[in-house]
Amino acid sequence: MTPHTKIRHSRQTAALRALSGLCALCLLTTSWAQKETPPNEDVVKLEPFSVEAAVDASGYGVTSASSLTRTNTPLRDIPQTINIATDKMISELAAESLGEALILLPGVNPRGGGPDQFSIRFIDTFSSFRNNFRLSVGEAGGYRRDLSNVARVEVIKGLGSTATGRGEAGGVINVVTKKPQAKKENSVKFTMGSWGYYKVEADSTGAISDDGKIRYRAIAAYTGGETYLDNASYDVWAFYPSLEFLLGENTNLLLEGSLQTGRTPTRQFFEIQDERQYFVRLPDNSYIRNFPQDGALQIVKVLDQQTPQIADFVKPDAQVYDLTTTLTHRFSDWFSTRQALLLYKADVDEDDSRLRGFGSYIFDPNDPLGPPIDWTMAMRYDKVHTETELVSLQGDFLFDYSFGDFVNNQTLVGYEYTTRDQFKYSTRSQTGGIFRILDNANSLNVSNVTEADLPPPSVREHTDRSVTEWAYFVQHTSKFFNDRVLLTGAWRYDGQKEDLTDLRSNTLTKLRPEDTDGTWRLGASVKVRKGITVFGVHAEQANPTETVFRYPDGTFGVPGRDPNELISSNRTFELDEVGIKAELANGRYTFNLTHYNITLNSGIRSVNFRLNPNDELDPLYNYRENVIDPSQTSSGYEIELMGAPSDRFSFYASAALPKSSSDTVQADGSLAKRKLRGHTDVALSFLGNYLVGQFKKWDVYGQTAMGYTDDVILNPENRFLQSGSFRWDLGIRVQRVINGRTWEAQARVENVLDQRITTGTANSGSAPRRFSFYVRTIF
Repeated sequence: MTPHTKIRHSRQTAALRALSGLCALCLLTTSWAQKETPPNEDVVKLEPFSVEAAVDASGYGVTSASSLTRTNTPLRDIPQTINIATDKMISELAAESLGEALILLPGVNPRGGGPDQFSIRFIDTFSSFRNNFRLSVGEAGGYRRDLSNVARVEVIKGLGSTATGRGEAGGVINVVTKKPQAKKENSVKFTMGSWGYYKVEADSTGAISDDGKIRYRAIAAYTGGETYLDNASYDVWAFYPSLEFLLGENTNLLLEGSLQTGRTPTRQFFEIQDERQYFVRLPDNSYIRNFPQDGALQIVKVLDQQTPQIADFVKPDAQVYDLTTTLTHRFSDWFSTRQALLLYKADVDEDDSRLRGFGSYIFDPNDPLGPPIDWTMAMRYDKVHTETELVSLQGDFLFDYSFGDFVNNQTLVGYEYTTRDQFKYSTRSQTGGIFRILDNANSLNVSNVTEADLPPPSVREHTDRSVTEWAYFVQHTSKFFNDRVLLTGAWRYDGQKEDLTDLRSNTLTKLRPEDTDGTWRLGASVKVRKGITVFGVHAEQANPTETVFRYPDGTFGVPGRDPNELISSNRTFELDEVGIKAELANGRYTFNLTHYNITLNSGIRSVNFRLNPNDELDPLYNYRENVIDPSQTSSGYEIELMGAPSDRFSFYASAALPKSSSDTVQADGSLAKRKLRGHTDVALSFLGNYLVGQFKKWDVYGQTAMGYTDDVILNPENRFLQSGSFRWDLGIRVQRVINGRTWEAQARVENVLDQRITTGTANSGSAPRRFSFYVRTIF
């Protein structure tokens, strides 16, 4: 055993022991928690850092959020856009993944690489947050995370300064988990659906001590069955134990654990997406490269539902453990603190067979602007093993003070310190190419490809990555005129040092440090009348140096570099945002309207892959046709309206009307304006719930959900455009209380019309028509 392995093993053992102890304690305490908490006894709650939030009249929104300020602040007082998927929304959508849970929120799209990775306003976000703490796990996120312990998901838009940092210009995702409660409650839920899918969940919470100051929660789940993708299945166990100690009136200690083990479905979805180039076959059987005119788009042919479109088949098998300890203490009426320790470990194995990039479309010379008649594409088989360990210390200090009756102030000062070690080993087998005629009805399905079907591994890659991240921040908020006017300012400094050793075919590739980010934000909100607030915010972030990672001898051994290539440059983000937040009709309706503009400036100009002029059609050696200068803009309007017009009907509706552009340097050196990958001019969604009536004492609700997207840009070069589509869901839910026990059942048909609606990238979107049913009892 090497010293490196010993260190990794010792950290793993320590983390597992701590987590095992927490699990055992939770299991033991469930038998002690049968006594009810005395009904007249108030339990102390520390409001400033609480992540609990009351829902609005519709049930699809909440009246406060904690992801931006790290305090439980009314949404109308926060001068920035925050979209929230509540437990009700997640349940009614029958969401199996985080991407499905957020599918109706404006400007939030799953992106390539995983179901829990997103682009916000067409800008990729790489950080994930849980209960307002950053969980920076790097490449360990290649699996679907179970949602059994998710209470709600907050999406904070733009540069939030204290909550974000390190390039999250579009925004970040903050998952809020279910917490121990004082009142005893147990629930069991069984879900089943199309393709043999099923899931069993059990949730128990309550007070251990008679005074209610020691509480527990234990959530367990098992998911099994298939999906619409051949051989993509669930076999996942998940367990979430937690304990909360109210150590007097001013101190709270929360321990939360998480275990997930087993195989999840592919992290990719359906549409084939790669940087394919255009070719025209001439009468003499020679080929020329054909670049469309700027703005020209090729409509992607969406095959019918009976024709699988599996381009990337990944079978991740993950074992993930984490433990979070959060200590909250109030020193006085004006001074509070919260300190957290996060431990995380993940081992992920992936078998990945794919028809992968550098392939080429071939067009009919008699109809060069028509649909492609052939393509070539390489078949690849990857085996990847990734180990990740993370230790993070995060904390903040809140000062709450006033100057007379005129100004109320809050100053939040905080820090983050994280170390992450990651080991990745992969092998790749690759064929020369696969030739396919698009009009052929034969299905494209690579899910049954095995290692034996391909040549021996041609590429071996070994990566050791050691990352240290640190940050400190300050945010100040002042409220004037009986809290009618709010001014806020924030500043954050992020640093990162990364030692990366990448061995490709036993050749040392790269060692690199990473520079730092500085972020600042100014915002203001004014209550113009009761229930109506207008706000504005300006934020900037500067990264002194950004370096694009490149292999010294070119990718896949292709020699040579572009002499004009610039792989290191400064980078800046700017955000301007204005909006209106309104609570109307005594809180029955909530309306949010936002206009935003994000600008990314960078001098990087980099070719992804070099061209092999000797074999232009070889899919292994074709490269992106253009050089990318990642200066980008993203702007537009976002609208949310939710409410309860009556006691019988509640709804949620949203709209996104964006604009985007990217400066793209063509192969001949000219500039072209392109839209960002995932761009769509219009995205609309609606979710409704109506109490139809009672049937034999059962409350009967009708449900519907709809989503529409206009044509979607599928790749950075704007070569391909997927036609817009419409998703429509129908469902029915019944509920009744029998002998003090609540029973609930829901049947739902998703995507009734069986249309695929892309949600931002080429390999993201809704599944085919799917039926789901669940029954739940609470006692």
